[in-house]
Amino acid sequence: MRKILHGFILLLLCSPCCGWAAADQTEVRAVSIKSAVLAEQRELVVYLPAGYQQSNERYPVFYLTDGDIQGPHTAGTIDYLAKFEQMPPMIVVGIVNRQHRERDLTLTPKDQQKPNQPQNADRFLAFVENEVIPYVKQNYRTLDYQVLSGTSHGGQFAINALVKRPGLFNAIIAISPSLYWDNNQLLGLTEQALKQNRLQGRLFVSIANEEPTMTAPYQQFVDLLARSPSDKLVVASQTFSDETHNTTVLQGQYAALKHVFSGWAIPEGQPQTLADLQAKFASRAKLLKADLLIPEDKANGYGQWLQYLNRQQDALVLLQWNRTNYPQSFHAHTALINAYLHFKMAAEAKAAQKDALQSLKGLSTDQKAQLEALVI
Repeated sequence: MRKILHGFILLLLCSPCCGWAAADQTEVRAVSIKSAVLAEQRELVVYLPAGYQQSNERYPVFYLTDGDIQGPHTAGTIDYLAKFEQMPPMIVVGIVNRQHRERDLTLTPKDQQKPNQPQNADRFLAFVENEVIPYVKQNYRTLDYQVLSGTSHGGQFAINALVKRPGLFNAIIAISPSLYWDNNQLLGLTEQALKQNRLQGRLFVSIANEEPTMTAPYQQFVDLLARSPSDKLVVASQTFSDETHNTTVLQGQYAALKHVFSGWAIPEGQPQTLADLQAKFASRAKLLKADLLIPEDKANGYGQWLQYLNRQQDALVLLQWNRTNYPQSFHAHTALINAYLHFKMAAEAKAAQKDALQSLKGLSTDQKAQLEALVI
């Protein structure tokens, strides 16, 4: 019985998987923008989520340093997790740091800093905030939710952004950050920000099996965060002892995304009522600051699961909601009619059939025949 139920659940909720090979894939665009902040031409690699061109949806944005190197696998990880509803699909913006990586991503040494004149990582952060983000918002359909991720010097840059511009990004990911830089300068800046309770959002930091130059300041950073907890900052840290500095990014991004979107997934193996789904989508909407409606196919799937379990009231409430909210969906209508028939509610099934035949526009001959055959 357990195997039959498991197979039924997979059929209801995972049937889109079989169409992934033919579905639209992530689209990659190379972009060049002239930066006034940096006084040079800069390159971006933009990864648009599957189906972007076929929809009017808006998406949260994932900004990534070393985008030409880290972009492909990160976009793939996001696409994979989004397909299994562990997180939302995202636009990935990879910022290329090939030529001036150290200058772009590291803090200016204390003895070289100039008053009111941003340099190195601070200047590059100004470029990201004032030029890259506006460009992306102007040219792509975005939501007001942003993540910044970086590795090594990019991780240093990401933490610097958390400290210098709290709130600019909703989440920060720093994988093997080079916190040793300039005598651990960033540790002191972080401590000041923590004392002022300025840090906010979600933060994921990780380290691999690396030399003490990397691991010692990293541990000091993690300890510092633990000593100064804040209700505005949700922190997770992880050590990948089987990875090196160069191989840790793939697992790091995966674990980080699971942390950033830890409340996103619908519990697997559990039927969901309308109230359950509404609560989950309300939580998602609050996180992304967007209006989100339960998708028609998802409501149908869970409604049929509840029907299979003979939870009549729960099944009918969900399927009725689905027909009301998707009045032009052939599947929403037929699912409700079949549910009425399953629960031996002939009059209700007949009324639902009549409603479908009258309200659905553009019915094909085959669809009309299917509807008429449901209730004789």
